[in-house]
Amino acid sequence: MTLLTINSNAFEPQDYTIRKTVKAVIVNDSNEILLFGNSLVGGGVEEGETDEQALYREAMEEVGMRIEIKKPIGEVIQYRDVLKKKYIVTGYVCKYISTVSDPTSDQRDERGIKAVWKKPEDVIVQLESEIMTLRNADQSAYEGDSYQSKLYNRETTVALLKELKVKNFSM
Repeated sequence: MTLLTINSNAFEPQDYTIRKTVKAVIVNDSNEILLFGNSLVGGGVEEGETDEQALYREAMEEVGMRIEIKKPIGEVIQYRDVLKKKYIVTGYVCKYISTVSDPTSDQRDERGIKAVWKKPEDVIVQLESEIMTLRNADQSAYEGDSYQSKLYNRETTVALLKELKVKNFSM
């Protein structure tokens, strides 16, 4: 699997806890991808859960969708310094099957986030612009992990979409 490290740490921190997460590049019949806010659908893999189970659960929680997992894209490593966590984010290409319900998430930060279908190249352009804005922002305006979270979620989405383009993937 392709390793796509996006952190800026010059060394591997030894005291960080590992948090395994998954992201779904959900593709519809028009070859558009689903953007959930400024990121991809996905989240943490819970103890005893497989990546596949986590993807299905996250798709239902965040967007109320059934998906079909096609194949892995690669792994992105993020070092979230405030949290002292090493996120291992595995991205998967998934096919949109159907919307079956309203989102079921009980997480306050996920409620009300809009999910929209966009062309992958448009998502890359949009997020690269947002990444530049974040990199040029005064980081002191962000509390806790907010800055790295916003930056890394966008960077992870771009990295996975670019990797898909390199692999010339088609449904």
